[in-house]
Amino acid sequence: MSRLLYEDEAVFLAHSVALEQEAAERLYELAEAMAVHNSRPLHDLLIELAGYSEQHAAEVANLAAGKALPTLQAWEYSWPEEESPEVFHYGSVHYLMTAEQVLQLALKVEQSAQNFYEGVAARSSDPGLRATAKNFAHEEQEHVEAVRARLQQLRSSAVRLDVTDFDPPHMPE
Repeated sequence: MSRLLYEDEAVFLAHSVALEQEAAERLYELAEAMAVHNSRPLHDLLIELAGYSEQHAAEVANLAAGKALPTLQAWEYSWPEEESPEVFHYGSVHYLMTAEQVLQLALKVEQSAQNFYEGVAARSSDPGLRATAKNFAHEEQEHVEAVRARLQQLRSSAVRLDVTDFDPPHMPE
């Protein structure tokens, strides 16, 4: 990862805005895919999760207001992996997902975002940046707890959706 991420508040905030915006965009995209596959409950759940990411993105953008943030190209971000830590990876989703599977993935990406912010806080020597990163990590911890509670609530409910696909895709052999 680029050392600037840990030392330059503007670079850190640019990463944070992108992280939250990309999370919201991916969730909206997945929600629309679920709507196409007639999975209204998952569409609604993904829209709800996207709204939380969008709200957090707005909060980060407000914090960055008035600061000259760098415009980074996709390859200039210093993510721990190939993509932003808070996006659902395409390989982990499918059109027959259950609400429980969506929430398990949401839990994983929220934990990943929390780890990202904790990592920045641990590596930064800038007290202001370190405090901001710790604050963001704390917010992600709150998201982790909220998703865990939602997952527990779902698991304790008697309602289970039938996700049988009576018209599966036809794949040529």
